Amino acid sequence: MSSERACPDCGEPLERMELQGTDITGTLAIVSPAADDRLFAGVRADEVLTPVPYVCPECRRTLVYAEE
Repeated sequence: MSSERACPDCGEPLERMELQGTDITGTLAIVSPAADDRLFAGVRADEVLTPVPYVCPECRRTLVYAEE
């Protein structure tokens, strides 16, 4: 997979953004809820992923990817 993400609607390269936290620490994370969950089947139960938003500068679509 290319390191540059493209918008699935218009094909433009996405711009990486930063989330602003909503809790007291300002930290957001995605954690696998169960080892048998099909969506997170390749993620270890103890692995914590950070949600990273990407925005298309052309159509303004926002996608959030779980990254280490």
